[in-house]
Amino acid sequence: MPPSTPISLPLVVGEHPSDALDDLAPLWRELLHHHVACAPHLGKFGEVRSAAESWQIRRAQYLAWLEEPDATVLTVREDGRLLGYAFARIVAAAGSWKFSDRVGVLETLVVAAEARGRGLGRRLLQAVGEHCRARGATSLRISVIDGNDASSFYARYGAFPFTSTLLLPLPVRGTAVPPPRPAAAEGGSGSWQVVEHVTVPKGAAGANEDELLITDELVAVIDGATDKSGRNYGGLTGGARAAQCVRDTLARMAPGTTPGAAVEQITAAFAELRERWNVPAGDPVAPSAVAAVVVPALGLIWRVGDVHVALRRGATWTRLPATKRIDDVLAGSRAAYTHCMLASGRSEEEIAEHDPGRAVILPILKEQGRLANRPGPYGYGVFDGTPVPAGFVEIIAFDGDVEEVVLATDGFLSPAATLVAAEAELREALAQDSLRIGVNPGTKGLRPGADSFDDRTYARMRLAPDPTRTRPLPAAASRGDGLLERLHSRAERAFSEGAFSRADVLYGHVLNALEQSGAAGTAPYLEALHGHALVCYGQGRWAAGEARQREVLRGREQLAGPTAGETVGAMARLAEAVGEQGRWEEAETLAREAVARAESGLPATHEEALAARLALAWVLQRTGADTAEEVLSVLTQESAQVLGNRHRTTLASRHLLVRLLREQERYPEALDVARDLTAARAATLGPEHPHTLRAQADLAVLLYRTGQSEEAAGLARHTLADSALITELLGTDQHHHQQIRSTLAEFATSG
Repeated sequence: MPPSTPISLPLVVGEHPSDALDDLAPLWRELLHHHVACAPHLGKFGEVRSAAESWQIRRAQYLAWLEEPDATVLTVREDGRLLGYAFARIVAAAGSWKFSDRVGVLETLVVAAEARGRGLGRRLLQAVGEHCRARGATSLRISVIDGNDASSFYARYGAFPFTSTLLLPLPVRGTAVPPPRPAAAEGGSGSWQVVEHVTVPKGAAGANEDELLITDELVAVIDGATDKSGRNYGGLTGGARAAQCVRDTLARMAPGTTPGAAVEQITAAFAELRERWNVPAGDPVAPSAVAAVVVPALGLIWRVGDVHVALRRGATWTRLPATKRIDDVLAGSRAAYTHCMLASGRSEEEIAEHDPGRAVILPILKEQGRLANRPGPYGYGVFDGTPVPAGFVEIIAFDGDVEEVVLATDGFLSPAATLVAAEAELREALAQDSLRIGVNPGTKGLRPGADSFDDRTYARMRLAPDPTRTRPLPAAASRGDGLLERLHSRAERAFSEGAFSRADVLYGHVLNALEQSGAAGTAPYLEALHGHALVCYGQGRWAAGEARQREVLRGREQLAGPTAGETVGAMARLAEAVGEQGRWEEAETLAREAVARAESGLPATHEEALAARLALAWVLQRTGADTAEEVLSVLTQESAQVLGNRHRTTLASRHLLVRLLREQERYPEALDVARDLTAARAATLGPEHPHTLRAQADLAVLLYRTGQSEEAAGLARHTLADSALITELLGTDQHHHQQIRSTLAEFATSG
């Protein structure tokens, strides 16, 4: 029988469950080895990843793609044994030829070496074609590694060359500085604007050793080195003091200062800092910092040290990630030692608390400052008061085709195209590897109670178009097949179910698609961004939510006006994020402004007018204002009359009223409201929703306080168990579960 003729065996082609992706790892490993063997010429551009690392990266891509509605994994099995798989998805068609509105994408097709020649590849390709045709695609896009003979396989079924992908290595260092030129004056094309930015400390109690500077002349992202000396520099760590030194020096510079002059001025400022704080010469743990600076008037970015940079021309991003070889080596050493500790029986919790791997590399971390601003395989550029060699000052020139620039400290994993994408990438990586000993190893892991492993700062600039010219909504953002609308609907549904992690990923897909299609700033984009901000609130990521909500507020003010309902609602929700971070005076100002805008432009019964009053009542209740009860009682009654007993504003106002009455020890009154609230939330949101479980926790406390101990204890146990299970199953993160545990801990220890 010819080897290409399929034989009669019990072969089954079908969909593979998304929660069993690791079953595919051995086949991916075979495919990797095949690619390496058929394309040895690519080795000169970089080392081949290990099979384990390559699979983890691909696995993360599969998980992200599977959130798309039309993505699938198809497998072929023989008597239950996995012999091959294909991964396919469907995207909007693009390009100059109208092949179809939708096109299938074959991301992977692999058959086990032992089973090749039996027609399994053909069976998988046919199954992929049927899947794509059933969903409106009439063509299939296939990418093949240069040198791979798979092209001939696909050609047998009618595939033909369409595009050719080229890889161009980009040298960065040593680029000549172009002459100064105006960035926005030429051609009247617009001006550079910062469209989103955030700086977030790694933990609530820790100092932020990052800085962000935005002036009319430049934008700078600055990362102070994590302090390892334990010294106090006027109430600041060495890293925080160093970052401030860079920020303040840049802020004082004359417009048009060249990179070389800027570096000299910062170095001189550090020399003064060292003298002021008696830092000895040659001290390896002296305060130091790195920075990346965009200077639009010069048409360039300059960078000293490991800060991420990215530039967008049209739909193409050029990414220049932060790199530092000594850190890569130490991160690998820490990962290896940590794996040894896990193999010895130490738990992940114990390792997260004490990080023995970091203790192993800490002596080198404390000494690596001796390599700063020195040539050699492990040398690196940094601001520390010693001269920075020209080779460590990177100049990245950009022309008029560059439309966006991103700067980010290495607290983010990459210079992602949007803050949403950067946060999603970070959170997904930490969820999979909080110790940071896998795909993205680091010199430190995620400590218990911390938000991340390091402070992080992100800034994105965009060349704003001429405001006198209007721009239609791009086709990709207004597709007739409603793909983005369906993804948005799925994100909203996940949020309403309390599945915040899933909603986080889905909103990220929607926003990235809108962003890449040029729809940022449009009404659909702002609606999705507002939804994603609320997801951040649900996860307890208040700083990230604030950054998104501020962009929503700015955009809605421009599109709809300051007193429009959606604008008032955005301002009210912004007050919540600001208050949750302890900035209560600012939160009250925002809430009162939202109320004032509502009163001047909206009916008193408008949904967003009531939401603005709710924001103010929340601030008053949280700050213990005397007027809180009166404001809240009136709002609760009016909201129920106008919006109904089960509207989110009514439920939220009742929740605040329960908390206020409980704080005043008016337990019987609070108990009546709490019973109604718990029942209403269960009926509206479902019994498993985090907000329902939080209401149950409050109810358990009030039952206990009113002497109904047995019922209280049973409800407390039930709530804790459900919260733990839902947190695990729905991916609601730990924010609500921790709040529920805190509430019930009060119940357990009271009396």
